[in-house]
Amino acid sequence: MTYGWIGSFVRLAFARTAFDYMEKEAPGIDIASYKKRVLREYRAIVERTPGVGSMKDNMFVMTMYMGAFLIALYKQSGGRLSEEKLKGLIRALTYSPLMVKAKKGKSAFTQREIETRTRQSRWSRDHIGEYPMNWYYYFETVPGKEEYYITHKQCGLCKLTAQENCAEITKHMCMMDYYIFEMQGAVLDRTRTLGWGDDECNFHLMSRARAEELGFVKSPDAK
Repeated sequence: MTYGWIGSFVRLAFARTAFDYMEKEAPGIDIASYKKRVLREYRAIVERTPGVGSMKDNMFVMTMYMGAFLIALYKQSGGRLSEEKLKGLIRALTYSPLMVKAKKGKSAFTQREIETRTRQSRWSRDHIGEYPMNWYYYFETVPGKEEYYITHKQCGLCKLTAQENCAEITKHMCMMDYYIFEMQGAVLDRTRTLGWGDDECNFHLMSRARAEELGFVKSPDAK
């Protein structure tokens, strides 16, 4: 990937939230030195990672850059990010001001959203040979209902954490899906996740009204 404007945008969008969190949750950290190390690592990760297409074709481009930034935060933390603190950092980044502004109150079930996901899921499968780091997935709607299924057979973040030798954090990064869809008025049901070592991610998305209509109860096996 090229660093470019997306790399700069992600840095500007999430750096303050991330470093404020680390300064609070990792007492004794030399925050000035940490910032410099993280930003160098972030750029290096971006530049050594193969591209996954354009923003027009692939809504997950931004996710890859966000993943690179989070991995840099983790790798340069000097072991200060315990599992619980890593979970807290991921939640803080997901609910950062920019993310809330971008997602909150914007439905995951608009016609435009459905059309985009339909088109881009097909594109992911047609171009996986060209972009092997990309996601490979299927998208299926429930006609007439605010409900759909996304089935990921390959995950770019899984590939990115494997590349960076930190696959242990992938399952925690997967939690971002719950937070993001919640901001968009959606309920996520998922019991298999590539980040947990399963053979696929089985997303089932419903509006809150549809979930109530179905009598949805969160599975004890949710991931």
